[in-house]
Amino acid sequence: MSSIDPLVVEVRVCRQPSIGPSSRAFFQRLPTFLLLTGLLLLAGCASGSYGGRGTGYSDQPPTNRTAYVAWQEWTRFGRSTVVYGGSANGYVNRNGVSEHSEPLSSRVGDYWGSCGHPEWNGNTSGRPWSGAFVAWTMSHSGVSASDFPRVGRHGSYLASLFDHERAGSTAFLLHGPSEYSPQPGDLVCTGTAGPSWRYSDPRTARRRIDATADHCDVVAYVRGGYVYAIGGNVKDSVTMSLYPADSRGRLLASGSHPWMMVVENRIN
Repeated sequence: MSSIDPLVVEVRVCRQPSIGPSSRAFFQRLPTFLLLTGLLLLAGCASGSYGGRGTGYSDQPPTNRTAYVAWQEWTRFGRSTVVYGGSANGYVNRNGVSEHSEPLSSRVGDYWGSCGHPEWNGNTSGRPWSGAFVAWTMSHSGVSASDFPRVGRHGSYLASLFDHERAGSTAFLLHGPSEYSPQPGDLVCTGTAGPSWRYSDPRTARRRIDATADHCDVVAYVRGGYVYAIGGNVKDSVTMSLYPADSRGRLLASGSHPWMMVVENRIN
């Protein structure tokens, strides 16, 4: 596995004096997006330091192997970041390299190559590559093809994981979004039918998973009331999305994201 030196962002955190009436009025007049930016910077600051430099959560590589592989790709292509939930829903905090530009366009070809389609890349029309990104990430984190299928469609690999679990495999376990708190290396997945598969007979459940799964991201961190998850073909790049979570770390509804399931990765 090739390594990428993490980017280091210097952040200073100081105690602030109490805010007087005039200061309150000033902050009330600030545009919402500036307030959001400030909150995100504070939420992302970690208390630890390396070589005397403070680092944010996203500057510290995940210790989970699957999450780390996804984090490397996110770092390689510019750290595109988007925040969901509440008034921040869909707020783009940073843009990354576009799928139509090099070197990401060719890298998308590598993702598709892991699924048997090296002829497709970031400029191939009609070929969403978010599923291929997940399959490639699993492959490069040491997960075997027998445990995680090398297919580029989310519904296909999720339906296979459903079959594996029913056959007794414990490598990956499928949970309803309200039943389990995602951890680094897990997948958080959306689908138009939502979690209805969870309350159906096995045949219907499999059909709904296969037919309605829409997108999955790899969880990198769970901190500060958010699940930080990395996915391909998001904002035309490899993007980290921040999804709101409750006090137990379970996903909350966030705008256009109908949560279908959380896939627990028990391999690494």
